[in-house]
Amino acid sequence: MLSAAEVTLRNAIDSALTADIGKFWWKKGKLRYRSYTAGIVNTPQPVEYLTNNFQSAFKIARREKGKRPGSNGAPDHQEIVSQANFSTWEFVLDNEFMGNNLIWPKNLGQVFRGTWPTSANMLQFCKDRVSLVRNFRNRVFHHEPAWKRFGVTDEQQAVDHLHEKIHKIIELISWIRPEKIDLPEKSGVIRSAYRACSIAEIERFKCQSKTSTINSMTKLIKVAEAVSVRNEVMKIAVYGKRKVTYTIQRT
Repeated sequence: MLSAAEVTLRNAIDSALTADIGKFWWKKGKLRYRSYTAGIVNTPQPVEYLTNNFQSAFKIARREKGKRPGSNGAPDHQEIVSQANFSTWEFVLDNEFMGNNLIWPKNLGQVFRGTWPTSANMLQFCKDRVSLVRNFRNRVFHHEPAWKRFGVTDEQQAVDHLHEKIHKIIELISWIRPEKIDLPEKSGVIRSAYRACSIAEIERFKCQSKTSTINSMTKLIKVAEAVSVRNEVMKIAVYGKRKVTYTIQRT
């Protein structure tokens, strides 16, 4: 879900700004900002960070392209965009780019095509949500405890916190492209995310979950239905010549 949110946001912003400004829209002179003053070189921090991100993306894309046999020349537009890190899309949502003849608000409707949240400042609201998702993504990708937050003191509070994060990730995607939720829903990715962040999973990994003994087809069906309804992973034991333990979950 985190990767889906990043890619959906990246592609939506890039498509809208490419249509508006042209390819390599991030280059100096193309992407104008609110506090620009001729002759003044004091670049606002978000603009500087955005420029630095694309410079880094260009270097990475050029290096990766050089590794491919028969690939010569500078990387193309899509190769650079694909190497830009998540913070790029947070910086481009900054208020520095909001104003007459700037990229916002005229492209907001092209980027965020879903139902907008109720907010007096849609751009800032969405930037804050992107920041929240990006920071959570960094915790997960850096193998930090994703459940930690001030006020979380027990397992249920940790699970509630993680469920809130999952909901906000899904919500961000739905603001951008509502149809992008269909695949993770149908493939079970969303269901698996909620299941992974549950008390039942904590108990299972602590080896404290209960094992159900299966001695009939009726019992197996009953357990399978419970797994589906409760969105849990359960252990079952089947006895034949010897005891065999299985894990059952809904896919």
